[in-house]
Amino acid sequence: MKRALQILSWLLLVFTIVFAQESERTPLFFDASSFSSVEERGVMRRELRGNVHMIKDSLDVTCDQAVYYPDSGIVIFRYNVVFKDPHRTMFADEVIYNEWTEEAFASTKIRVYQSDTLSVTSRTARYFERLNQGYLYDDVRIHELGRRVLLMGRLGFTDHVKEYGRVTGEPVMTERDSAGLLITRVKGDTVEYFGDRKTVRVTGKVRIERDSLIATGTFLEYLTADRMAVLTGEPEAIRADNHVVGDTIRLYFEKDEKLSRVEVAGNAVATSPADSGFAEPKNRMEGKLMTMWVDSGAISSVLVENSAIATYFVRDKNEKRGMNVTSGDRLRVFFDGRKISRIRVEGGTEGTYTPQRLVSTPEPKTTPR
Repeated sequence: MKRALQILSWLLLVFTIVFAQESERTPLFFDASSFSSVEERGVMRRELRGNVHMIKDSLDVTCDQAVYYPDSGIVIFRYNVVFKDPHRTMFADEVIYNEWTEEAFASTKIRVYQSDTLSVTSRTARYFERLNQGYLYDDVRIHELGRRVLLMGRLGFTDHVKEYGRVTGEPVMTERDSAGLLITRVKGDTVEYFGDRKTVRVTGKVRIERDSLIATGTFLEYLTADRMAVLTGEPEAIRADNHVVGDTIRLYFEKDEKLSRVEVAGNAVATSPADSGFAEPKNRMEGKLMTMWVDSGAISSVLVENSAIATYFVRDKNEKRGMNVTSGDRLRVFFDGRKISRIRVEGGTEGTYTPQRLVSTPEPKTTPR
């Protein structure tokens, strides 16, 4: 008997909790040009047509047609659907909304706008907690409006509260300048956007294309507000015939979006052909830290620090003169066009000059006829 009373008390407690939750559930308020109720096989269905308007707390929904199933809490909104809450607005052709879980499954021409920061589009989407979080499917686009950054892919996820977005499935990140011209294109396995830090993160097989620069690696963080990109994971940067590798490559951009400086940290090596039109021989600079300044799309000077070594081939009016190897604590290399004009060495200076007749370089490869 005592056991039975305990079970009964427990059931009464559960019923009380459930009833309290049901009674606390916020009701839906509907308005429409026409309204009808139909019961089929014990299931109540309420149909609304023309200027449909629904309100629940701060959620405001309008559409052309709606069907409400009060027993399951399901509302199907169709045609010109507009979901609004105080922070964001969603447009779609159809939305299936669960008033109890507040999940929304939207389909066809989905567009979500959040103030002047983020916009999201996809073919279908499933949103949770009103419009706070959502999974996106097919032709996903997450657009950061302030910096004109766009993330594209087949699948996506967005957290509008945190201003976070992620795309996968052959994802691409693009950026445009103030005139709307495409200036940056980045590919990888996953592309993420962190709105609180104004940062784009790309992981996997990263490839950056910007102007004539191509850079590759496995991990990229692009700080859009600071106009700086950090590339790691065996990074390599290629611009025309110039190759740069190291442990970390940092790219800095000016306000006009042009590349202004490249920093290479850890086992930094830069190479470029000594003679135009030939792959060999190559001028080479190496050190623990390397900084390259770019002016009008060309390297103007390079600072190499910590165990710095420069190997370059001397040319005088295109005549081969020999090879110089210079080392020191710091090397400052200046360029005139694509050619080294002078080198300034600081600390522990050493230099070796080899006349041209003693220089051994690979013969240029030719294609047999």
